[in-house]
Amino acid sequence: MKNLSLTPFFILLCLSFVKAQEVDISGKWTGNSYFLGTQIFTEYELHQEGNSVIGFGTTKNGSDSSKFRLVGEIKGQKIFLKGVEYVYKVGKGCLSKAEFTYSNSGSMATINGRWKGTMELTTCPPGVAGRVDLFHKKELMVAEPVAQSGTSPQMLQSIHKDDFEGTELVNALADRKYYALIIAVEDYNSPDIQDLDNPAHDAVSLSKTLNEHYTFEKENTLLLHNPNRSEIITAFDELASKVKERDNLLIFYAGHGIWDERLQQGFWLPSDATLDSKAQWLSNSTIRDYVGGIDSKHTLLITDACFSGSIFKERAVFNNSKAILEMYKLPSRRAMTSGALKTVPDKSVFIQYLNKNLARNTHPLLSAEQLFQSFKVAVINNSPNGQVPQYGPIGQVGDEGGDFIFLKRGSR
Repeated sequence: MKNLSLTPFFILLCLSFVKAQEVDISGKWTGNSYFLGTQIFTEYELHQEGNSVIGFGTTKNGSDSSKFRLVGEIKGQKIFLKGVEYVYKVGKGCLSKAEFTYSNSGSMATINGRWKGTMELTTCPPGVAGRVDLFHKKELMVAEPVAQSGTSPQMLQSIHKDDFEGTELVNALADRKYYALIIAVEDYNSPDIQDLDNPAHDAVSLSKTLNEHYTFEKENTLLLHNPNRSEIITAFDELASKVKERDNLLIFYAGHGIWDERLQQGFWLPSDATLDSKAQWLSNSTIRDYVGGIDSKHTLLITDACFSGSIFKERAVFNNSKAILEMYKLPSRRAMTSGALKTVPDKSVFIQYLNKNLARNTHPLLSAEQLFQSFKVAVINNSPNGQVPQYGPIGQVGDEGGDFIFLKRGSR
């Protein structure tokens, strides 16, 4: 009789344990939070490891919006989350702590609870609070495309379902603009400066690759063919007023470059440049000023010109690999050049391999450093004069150790 009386209790314990283990909050949660009668669209992207939780939250209310990093833990059916830092904030808002109760009816999972401020300086003030009601948005299962008869298309590699950071970054980048300024100078007004054969072809080829394979829209891509100095400066000024701090900018220059030993300064030569006067030359210091003054998240400068390596504060190749998400968090101002302080050939193997590796990349996310490392050796081995391409930070213009990230079309 004594054993029989213990049996239901034992079964109850087992069922409670199983139920607790069923709490799985990884994924996207969508709903609303409330403050003083105002309904605020709220979305969480969460990743659970055991009882620990990390993720990001997004809120939108009219012109006010924010995105913030979340950390927390699970205790039984209770979920405790805290906003720890902003990714961005536009308008009003404050970080808070929240306590949720998890429920799963089978067809839908929900987390319901309250957010509140605390005595901590980093959160909303004490007494500020409201409800949060979120439901689980099930992920869509996407089938692999079936090749048409007689074709074998190149497939885009997908982000693994457990790669939370990769998925989060793809989603974040898809909502940001990519701008490109592509400059090609091959026909010079001065008879003293030799015309070039390939910059325009190289520029058009790169522009096409960025538009077709990556998220550079045509309306945000400006191609300048044989511009003079004034036209280049005007393009920089327009970018400075257009590009926002959440956007990314790529600048490409193909044309003549020259090094002034006395001034210890490198220059681009626009189409109206002359050799007997520097009035129409474009100095590296001017280029650096614009790169530093354009308020982008990341700016990547790619130059295919003689002495283009002089743009660097230091000429050593940057070689510090980090996770792509970590590289994107920090602002960057970086340059990729066809060589250091030497002449480079008109028919550029640098742009040939750069464009080739951009086009054949199948990864959703590609850092500029990964791109550079993928073709650096090929340029060295196939250059007729042993040119060594360079990659690294541009000095004194706000680089904080991040990197430019290319987002492949069709990644989301």
